[in-house]
Amino acid sequence: MATNMDQSNNLVIGNGVTFKGTLNVPKKATIYGTVDGELTAEEIFIGQSGKITGKVTARSIEVEGELHQVIHCRDHLHIRATGKVSGKLEYSQIQIERGGEFRGEMQQVGAAPVYPSGSAPIAAKPGSPTTPPTSGATTPPSTNKDAST
Repeated sequence: MATNMDQSNNLVIGNGVTFKGTLNVPKKATIYGTVDGELTAEEIFIGQSGKITGKVTARSIEVEGELHQVIHCRDHLHIRATGKVSGKLEYSQIQIERGGEFRGEMQQVGAAPVYPSGSAPIAAKPGSPTTPPTSGATTPPSTNKDAST
């Protein structure tokens, strides 16, 4: 059985409820109604009847309804099959199910680059130049006295 402690620091906007303004939610915001303004939370879930228009900032966002304007997602954005997202998006990871929609501009931020297997850049040795020689450059002769010729 759920207790009040289980739900502390969470927010639910029910179907048919409209909120205009700024919301700062320490944990999870669950939206089935309409939010027009700014929402900051650790996690955001937008149900099929939910709609947010404004600036949204969260670690993770799951969208079954609608999300519009400016979106900052530090970790994972999941657009479900019924989800519609539009605007300017900054994200670390994104997943869009078949039927889900995104319109606008997106920029991946905060994630380490991914290189195909065997193609990661190699770090330069200390004291060596950081750029490769240009074409036509010559390599200086070896100064190793023990090398056989």
